[in-house]
Amino acid sequence: MTSPTGYAPEPTTWRILEVAAAPATDHPDAWAYHGIAAVDRAVETANLGYDDLARTVQQLVSSMLHQEYSEKRCFVAVLDRADGTAPTADDVVGYGYASMTRDHNTHTADLYLGVHPDHRRRGIGSALAEQAEQVATDAGRTTFFSWSLSAREATDGEEALVPATGAGRLPSDAAGVRFALGRGYTLEQVERMSRLDLPVDPATLATFEAEARAKAGPDYVTHTWEGIPEEWHEGYAQLMTRMSTDVPQGELDFGEETWDAERVRVYLEERESGGQRLLTTLVEHVPSGEIAAGTSFLLQDGKPAYVFQEETIALKAHRGHRLGMLVKAVNLRELAARYPDTERVHTFNAEENAHMLNINVSLGFRPSGAEAALQKRLPTR
Repeated sequence: MTSPTGYAPEPTTWRILEVAAAPATDHPDAWAYHGIAAVDRAVETANLGYDDLARTVQQLVSSMLHQEYSEKRCFVAVLDRADGTAPTADDVVGYGYASMTRDHNTHTADLYLGVHPDHRRRGIGSALAEQAEQVATDAGRTTFFSWSLSAREATDGEEALVPATGAGRLPSDAAGVRFALGRGYTLEQVERMSRLDLPVDPATLATFEAEARAKAGPDYVTHTWEGIPEEWHEGYAQLMTRMSTDVPQGELDFGEETWDAERVRVYLEERESGGQRLLTTLVEHVPSGEIAAGTSFLLQDGKPAYVFQEETIALKAHRGHRLGMLVKAVNLRELAARYPDTERVHTFNAEENAHMLNINVSLGFRPSGAEAALQKRLPTR
């Protein structure tokens, strides 16, 4: 590689450091998280053309502080300084995370990597992957999960990478997926990233809501809050438990994760300390008092232009009543009323989840990317 002037650039050396949690974003120990956030913005902008999906420093710091349910280890690749002084945020060119649940799926580890586009093909990604995988292996984890986002799915006539499920297609030159395949991962699933540009026509939304309410009948009542009141935590926990098993997962080696009211409280606390808020609609089945379905939007402080559509689920015992459409339509109506400046919604769904994709398409969501779910299983001994 040569510079625009024709001269080869000076060799750059780098090293991998493990970084501990920082108590606050303005603490001296948070320098690495400022660097990670900058790398994340560069990665997402290079990949998608915008940085909506990039994590903020506040999110990163909050996530590392909250380790009640997962052990989290963080690594950064930093450029060596010629004067030998300690690295700063500006020296961070890559990051790696290993997240390992404490009580469920204790054979698995979630691994996340990112390398600044200007510093790729120097072995940084491989070194970060090696570090994260070694930490997981030393902790006794034998199945690794990772994810890689592409800006689009492959077209029908294009050479493609196809997951084990057979649903969804990624471009054959998807660099992140190719990198993972070269490290022994398998492509297990493709999730469609979708985007809904707002506002949705109020009359159209009202029609969807009315039709869903008519199908549901009077036994099902909706409730919407910013945040979730404590008395509803147990019902929300039941939905989150079912999310771990009832949505399509292909052959990912992932079992049930049990949630309770305390875990919901911690989850909401982590979101709040990360500068995030939930706008949640739940459906109560009045005769039983059971929470039958729910959905949430995730809002980020200081970034009013977009939100993320989080988990949407209806319990199996209550399916067939159009509760999925009901909670989505109600939450969209409430979003428009409470946050009228919101311009877009992002969401992800497994390509084989035809039911939820059909609801999203009906509401106006359109494909905006594709994410690979990757898995690596260590050989049994």
